[in-house]
Amino acid sequence: MRLAGVLIGFALLLVPAAAAVQEEERIAGPLSMFFPRWADYLSLEDDRRSHFTLGYQIRSDRGVAPADIRMHYEFGGETREFIFDAEGYVLGRPAADVFEADPEVWINQPEGGMGLSMRFMVQMDPATRYSTDELRLAAGQANDAMRSIGGVAAMFAPQMRTVVFVFDGPAPDAWGIEADGERRALTVQENRVTYRPRERRNRRIESLQFGREPVRILLDS
Repeated sequence: MRLAGVLIGFALLLVPAAAAVQEEERIAGPLSMFFPRWADYLSLEDDRRSHFTLGYQIRSDRGVAPADIRMHYEFGGETREFIFDAEGYVLGRPAADVFEADPEVWINQPEGGMGLSMRFMVQMDPATRYSTDELRLAAGQANDAMRSIGGVAAMFAPQMRTVVFVFDGPAPDAWGIEADGERRALTVQENRVTYRPRERRNRRIESLQFGREPVRILLDS
């Protein structure tokens, strides 16, 4: 069964066009510009993207908080706003018909000083315990996807070897559980827990246990 993503789900806010906030805005570009490689991701067969997805993060070089950044577009007579979490990650993705229409996106920030980054992310149900087999599958699918759709650039792309669990606030206690039940503390730093499946010392770990659910799971080199 396809696993639901930690952050996936259409979470763009619908606002009647007449109720849109009146403020100085500009056209930032077409919708597709803010979701690079999303069409390529959707073109993969379901069993090749069941455990990973793409995340998109907006940032301001001027220090503008995500809560103060307004981005929206018009579709079907409605104003649809981007919704961001506290770190600027876009919550949700446009539906296929909206993405194909590729409407212009408006933003309430001046030109320059804004950036967008794309991250590979694990796509699994929020939980306090995760199977390491499924985490390895997520990393493997992401690496395969880079090779299949990345072209020549994929030859120079780093392999996804690290799983990073991100929490709201300080990271809780985190343990690697082996088949015999033995527990080993994982690397915890501020709001993150890092796990590297290929490391020799981690190969006997069958699951990871956390004190509470992460808000997202990133894949990194």
